[in-house]
Amino acid sequence: MLILPASIDAFAADWSLPVDEMRLWVLAQEFIGHAVYSHVDVRETISRLVRQHVGAFRPDPNSVAEKLSSLDDDDGDPMQAMQKALSDPEVLLGAVRSPEQISLAPVLDAATAAVVGYVDYMVDGVAARLIGGDALRIAEAVRRRRVEAGAEDVFIERLLGMHITPAQVQLGKSFIGGVVDRAGDGALSALFTRPDGLPTPAELDAPGLWLARLEF
Repeated sequence: MLILPASIDAFAADWSLPVDEMRLWVLAQEFIGHAVYSHVDVRETISRLVRQHVGAFRPDPNSVAEKLSSLDDDDGDPMQAMQKALSDPEVLLGAVRSPEQISLAPVLDAATAAVVGYVDYMVDGVAARLIGGDALRIAEAVRRRRVEAGAEDVFIERLLGMHITPAQVQLGKSFIGGVVDRAGDGALSALFTRPDGLPTPAELDAPGLWLARLEF
């Protein structure tokens, strides 16, 4: 793990958060995330899905031409409009996105949402005990920042097929909460101890289906 204290301190200053508590929260998040991906089944499942997504890009010259022909040239400068369009991840990646990636997206989204939901759930529990009252403020600030990525971050996320949206975060949170409500914290270990532990898109929406498949 690599952690940059200066970046953490700058974030804490921007959001008026106590630095020591902010550092402790980040350590908890990183250790828990590291522990999750240390499970072979989780790491290999996510890696396989990402490789499938990246390997399924298919250049479509007609799509590129279509997108460039619909440029918004309100400023009267076609070169500026083209430069703006080509800097948009949606334009570049949309022109090479394949049907295989479209069909794979819900599977990768469900797996990613479940992992994010689990990490958030565990970090909230640990931070509440170690940090106390500031834990909720820190969590809210970090999660707001997570879904406000810049253009460069969005490009990399879309390239890998792992763009984390507020809707995905909420689905992951609801899934983890649904599992805990029905079967307790102990059932969450099945996410990482079984090759088929991560939920399908349908199971992410209905935690009871996941529990039934894993015979809880």
